[in-house]
Amino acid sequence: MKKLVLLSFLMCSFLAFSQETITESDASINMDDYVSTDTETRYGFKAGINISNYSGTNLNDIQDGLNDARIGAMFGFFIDMHLVSKLRFQPEFLYSAQGAKEEALRADYLQVPLMLKLELTDFLNIQAGPQIGVKIHEFEDNFKNFDFGVNGGIGINILENVDIEARYNLGLADMFDEDRAANFEGKNAVIQIGITYRL
Repeated sequence: MKKLVLLSFLMCSFLAFSQETITESDASINMDDYVSTDTETRYGFKAGINISNYSGTNLNDIQDGLNDARIGAMFGFFIDMHLVSKLRFQPEFLYSAQGAKEEALRADYLQVPLMLKLELTDFLNIQAGPQIGVKIHEFEDNFKNFDFGVNGGIGINILENVDIEARYNLGLADMFDEDRAANFEGKNAVIQIGITYRL
């Protein structure tokens, strides 16, 4: 009888010790697995398409169909930095093919968007910020060499390091040179759809 009681006591002690060890181990694993990376600075690449045209334009008054939209490429890289709470800052450096479908109305730019991102959920964010750009081909054409505007859009996280972004860029400057294209006026207007990959 004494042996049975002693054996029972030893078994209970062993089970209690094992349970405590497992609990501490689980807690340790959980802490390691779920450390927040929201404050990390990340670098990445993005690529996509532009659907571009001119807003505030008189091109349709000059010739029907002259102001059809252009579909062009967009690609570049970005830095994604934490600011406070769920607010992040994402400066970018992009090549962007813009303008209208007519070859004489196309213009390509190097652009620097400076985007603020508010994370609404773990997978959804909204974005807004200014943008500056410089035209990179045929400096003696009908367009001004510098552009500036504002961006707004959303981002959706689809994989750990991959987002889909949709953005609208509204230019604030008349892009046609008054000396070479006195009868034309218009500001850049671009719908941008792309994929980002964070390293």
